[in-house]
Amino acid sequence: MTKKHFQAIAGDFQYRARVIFEAEYPSYEEKWFALSALNATAYDLAETFQKFNPNFNQGLFIEACEVGAFKLELERVRATEIASGI
Repeated sequence: MTKKHFQAIAGDFQYRARVIFEAEYPSYEEKWFALSALNATAYDLAETFQKFNPNFNQGLFIEACEVGAFKLELERVRATEIASGI
């Protein structure tokens, strides 16, 4: 696999994380669980990709997926809601 393939896959993870984060109906807990599962999958794939391509940068891939960033933002929003009494 090439850098182009890895970038496309990271883009797919980024898209799915955004869809989960911006969804209107699921509860906070459902969104958190979905993002956690997606994040674990990204880490699993990063390990597999490293086996196929020794030049693969796992950290860069995980960062490009942005799943962790969406999960942190979800937690920040929830903490703000709790602090505001919403």
